[in-house]
Amino acid sequence: MSKLLVETNEGVRTLIFNRPETKNAFDAELWGLFRDALNSASDDPDISSVIVTGSSNTFSSGVDLSSMMGDGGAEYEEPFETCIDALINFKKPLIGAVEGAAVGGGATILLHFDAVFIAPNAKIKYPFSDLGLAPEVGSSFLLFQSLGYQQAAQLLFESQPIDGNRYHELGLAKYVGEDFFDEANKYAHMLKEQSLSSIIETKAILKSFMQEDLAKSRSMETAAMKKLFGSEDNICLLYTSPSPRDKRQSRMPSSA
Repeated sequence: MSKLLVETNEGVRTLIFNRPETKNAFDAELWGLFRDALNSASDDPDISSVIVTGSSNTFSSGVDLSSMMGDGGAEYEEPFETCIDALINFKKPLIGAVEGAAVGGGATILLHFDAVFIAPNAKIKYPFSDLGLAPEVGSSFLLFQSLGYQQAAQLLFESQPIDGNRYHELGLAKYVGEDFFDEANKYAHMLKEQSLSSIIETKAILKSFMQEDLAKSRSMETAAMKKLFGSEDNICLLYTSPSPRDKRQSRMPSSA
């Protein structure tokens, strides 16, 4: 079965991350499938909006770190970077329907969505300081822009999960409730009744205001990630049990 399921209902396309054995973690193949699905929906005149969700009551546990080991790392960068480009350049309404874990890449991509509908039990986490890594996909700028310096710093420094209610309180979600997916679907169909050409032009204008800062953020994050990945601190936090720095148990995850 495909790692990305695609459904279409009356012009609304739903993309479903489908790697339940890894809690829908991203490997190179899933990034590529997600990129291609976004580009296809963006160019399809019959599609008015896209909902993104995850299978098995989980949005995404982030990057599948095990898939990046050895030769896998060389195959990862191109589909990852081009998928983020597709996400940023997606011209139609992009809606998240989130429950369960949204960690690392699963959390940062949500900052590029136009609206997020979230379950109260969702767990959003930016785990970069836990792993000795840097933020990604422009999340440092997008969190700063949405929340201000101190709130953004606390989320990124502390690597503590927040639930769906808190995510909504911070203004990062449009709706929180057990019926998050139904509400996301209603919203997508409501937008279908609006002028799509007007929405596309308005979204392009809004995106243009942050284009330069977002590009700068991505460039700085990529440089920091390359500097930190494989560093003594990163290796210590991933592999050492207990860590000599904090004496906690190993946090080597399958994803981040």
